[in-house]
This record gives sequence, C-alpha cells and structure tokens, in this order.
Amino acid sequence: AFQPGITTLLGAHRGWLAGRRIGLVGHPASMDGHGASSAELLRGTTAARLVSLFGPEHGFFGAATAGEAVRTQRHPAWNIPVYSLYGQHRKPTPSMLRRLDTVVFDLQDLGVRPYTYVSTLLYVLQAAAAHGKEVIVADRPIPLPRVVDGPLLDRRFESFVAAVPVPVVYGMTPGET
Repeated sequence: AFQPGITTLLGAHRGWLAGRRIGLVGHPASMDGHGASSAELLRGTTAARLVSLFGPEHGFFGAATAGEAVRTQRHPAWNIPVYSLYGQHRKPTPSMLRRLDTVVFDLQDLGVRPYTYVSTLLYVLQAAAAHGKEVIVADRPIPLPRVVDGPLLDRRFESFVAAVPVPVVYGMTPGET
C-alpha cells in the first residue's frame, strides 16, 4: 500500500534519524496519510530532536501569497526557529544549518516548472553539501505523474521559478527530479 515518505522515514527508516538534530523543510501539506503534520510527527519522535523548521514560498504556515516575501520567525508554541527560504534568503545559510545534523525535505509539489519547491530542494542540497549536512527527501506523489509537456527551459531564462532544465510539466516528484 502507498504511504508518504514521512511515514516510511518514521517507520522502516527511523534509524536514519537516531540521535540526529533535525530541520524540516515543510508547509501545511507536509503530512502523513492520516493528516498528522510532518512537523508534529518529527517533534514527537524519540529517535531525533526537531530543532528548526524551514518554509518555502508561501511560508511554513502557508499564509503568504505567491511571490510574497516571508520573514523568519519563531514557532509560536515550540519556540524553535522557522527560517524563511523565500525572503531575505532562498538558500539555507551557515547559521541556519549550524545546529543541524540532517534536513528532512517534505513538500507537496505539482511537478511543474513554475513551482519553486524543486528550486528550494536544489538550494537546500547545495547548502547542505557545502556544510556537510545530510538531506533526506521524504517524497510523495504528485498529481500529474509521468505527464511531460511544454518546452525545455531556455537557460537564458533560468531563475528561482525555473532552476532546473526540465519541460514546463515534468511529471516527477521532487526526489525524482
């Protein structure tokens, strides 16, 4: 039976988190098959310690409109940082990564180039590699799997809304991409 990546991570691969300080890149659609948020699940696990959250475009709480800059803040109940990756910084900074061992990436995507979540994943991977941090992509299905349509990205127009050389609709999950 199908299950979201977060369920697989916290079940069959819980050992990957053992003793780790975790940062989660997520948003309101980051949840398991029962509707529990990935942040709550990671916070509740005894295998690891959730020490920070990262929000993509629209923010971790999903309150920002398209293109609106999101500010870094503290989680109102958990008192941990909620870093914005769609404001002053699009890539995690060394100070954002300093207290982490592992970044868990869990964003629901559509598999279309104008969505910025794959660009966010690319930047997270680059920053993590530069600072010796592990990244786990808790992948999940997309609404248009295996659908490919539109022209490839013309590199002259590469930007945050088009950071990878794929067609407009590329039909892959963030992990596959």
